[in-house]
Amino acid sequence: MSTTEESRDELRGWYPDVTTERFTLRPYRHEDAADVLAIHSLLEVVRWLDNPPFHLMPDEAAAVARVDEYLRIEADDPLCAFRAIVAHDTGRVVGTVLVSHCDRIDGGFVGEYQLGWHLHPDAHGHGYASTAARILAHQAFTAGLDELVIGMYPENVASAAVARRLGAFDRGVLPDPWYGGDSQLFALRSEHLAHVETERLVLRRFTRHDLDVLAELFALPEVARWSGPRRPRTREEVRIGLANQPGRAGTHPAAAIFAVCVKGDDRPIGQVMLGPLPASSGVDRHDHEIGWHFFPRAQGHGYATEAARALVERAAAGGITEVYAVTDPANAPSQAVCGRLGMTDLGPRDDWYDTTVRAFRLATEAAPR
Repeated sequence: MSTTEESRDELRGWYPDVTTERFTLRPYRHEDAADVLAIHSLLEVVRWLDNPPFHLMPDEAAAVARVDEYLRIEADDPLCAFRAIVAHDTGRVVGTVLVSHCDRIDGGFVGEYQLGWHLHPDAHGHGYASTAARILAHQAFTAGLDELVIGMYPENVASAAVARRLGAFDRGVLPDPWYGGDSQLFALRSEHLAHVETERLVLRRFTRHDLDVLAELFALPEVARWSGPRRPRTREEVRIGLANQPGRAGTHPAAAIFAVCVKGDDRPIGQVMLGPLPASSGVDRHDHEIGWHFFPRAQGHGYATEAARALVERAAAGGITEVYAVTDPANAPSQAVCGRLGMTDLGPRDDWYDTTVRAFRLATEAAPR
């Protein structure tokens, strides 16, 4: 990738570590060499990763060299990411999920990137690949990529199933311009993962190009008082929050943090989210919440209610049976939105966020349409 040092610096930091209930995604380290060797010395892994003849990784020195290669590619092109999937139950690296540039056989690099994954056979069947790939794809789209190529041998039915679970567009078995031969090819775009339209609104994923708008939104005292630290945020705090959105949204396929745009205008007027609701310390709960923040100029038009209702419908379609909304006890406008959604007022509660909130609950199948 031919970029200036300034543009490289601008692109760095959009693939932060993500910790889920079962695994952590993080950059590779040299101390991962033993696990890398354990994976890449198996023919049942390597046979899906390259063209024959297949070469098994011979020793830990080769594994260290592979890690160095990952780190070099990331340093050269910050839109690339090679992430170790570290299982919490063992503390071991069980696989890799990656975003990397694609070089065409007959034309080199022309701006295309691929999404890929591979696991140790013992880690199959646990949803690691689907969940890790979804998180990394969200990060790539937040970083500014428009589309990711997913390719595999036509016989690799397991990886094809992962691509379909992600919602990728199935292009069929076609000549592969990057690796040669025929491959089962998919195309994954941001809207395949998270895109909602209502009568007046489009809910889409944020990207780094929305940083100025988000920084403006959360610098407003009348917005910031109801959010996070309860004070206006710096631009760097907003940038970090934007980079962390894919992790904050959680692992459920329906969950996402959306930019809310009026149809015909791609500039966001606010944000809404459907994601995990953090339980207070010592509280054993696993709930989902909906939430919203809008520019004052966009308030009073019913946009928050319309967008939130769309999230309730998305939750129901994804199998989430109930959602919560938690508000500052003094946030009467948001409480009014909860009322318009038909949510049940639970009153003051301290089950979430380690603070007292006024909470609302809605069974998604009972939501007014």
